[in-house]
Amino acid sequence: MHDGSESDKAHKIAEIQARGRQPLIEILAFGLDEKAAYKVEAAAIDLLGLKNLTNKQAGHESSLYGRIEVSELDARFDHGELTESDFLEDAVLVKVNQLYRNGMSDFELYEVTRGFWRVDKSKIEGIHLALAVYDGMVLEAYEIAAWLPAGSGMCAARSVSQAESAHRMEFVGRVADQCIRDRYVGKGVSGLYAPGGANPIRYVRAAYSRKALVEINRVLEDIELTGEKREWCSNFSFYDPQQDDPYGLENSLNDLLDLAYRGGFVPVDYGVVYQSIGKEDIAVRKASKKELLELSDCQLVSILGYQFRGDHFDNGSWIRTYVANGLAYHYFHELAVRWGCA
Repeated sequence: MHDGSESDKAHKIAEIQARGRQPLIEILAFGLDEKAAYKVEAAAIDLLGLKNLTNKQAGHESSLYGRIEVSELDARFDHGELTESDFLEDAVLVKVNQLYRNGMSDFELYEVTRGFWRVDKSKIEGIHLALAVYDGMVLEAYEIAAWLPAGSGMCAARSVSQAESAHRMEFVGRVADQCIRDRYVGKGVSGLYAPGGANPIRYVRAAYSRKALVEINRVLEDIELTGEKREWCSNFSFYDPQQDDPYGLENSLNDLLDLAYRGGFVPVDYGVVYQSIGKEDIAVRKASKKELLELSDCQLVSILGYQFRGDHFDNGSWIRTYVANGLAYHYFHELAVRWGCA
């Protein structure tokens, strides 16, 4: 009550006393250890709003345990853990623990995620996916258009000195396609960071998916270039036990199907394969060069998922329809070229 400092709190007490009144002191909770007391303090400050108080700072760890919308809380704690084998795209993970706060707008989150960072130029080359990570969870996924020297663009989140700009970079881009967001946003990535590591940047290479794609493309290319093998595929049936297989293709194609599933080219949720494909008939014909250029990687994977989905209960149909006609090779090869696997 007798605070002689020049703090906002002291001025507020003096203002109340000048009106002939005394501040009322109430105990919100007692018998708490220090950790629990900090959480109660943070909750009270969040409830009243810092702007209505004279506290110099928000409650202890309020950004982690403080006021939050139910949907955001659900997203934070209701997620699975990602491992490197779950990544179908190369990605750069960006920790924003020091910059993120609950209730940030989409634009504010994008701004704090995109820069400014010390990144290895040799490692970010070819990476087109950035994941914003807070408290071990992916908050958002961004498609990277380009990496630029720090300060090249206008950044609403913070500024950078000329000295820093020589060693740091920023990216520009947009929120990733929904099928990519569904794969990563809300998932945990704590296991991908070294314990106690201070570097906010982590690079992830989709190694397994690339290896699977190389093998899938190799098998399909061999069939595509061999007329006799394509003819065999066009007549293939699982229901003919006497069917001759001089090329051993049945085993190869079954291995290919297994690779496609384990490589993540067939979505677990078949509902996503119909999203963003573009023209409805494109999965059952060969897209033109112009159409291929207009398709994103996500759309290509969706087309392949569509083809596999049509075959879900009859692999023989898939072999006759998509392998024999070169459709599977057409789209797998395009993806392999883009990913540097062809």
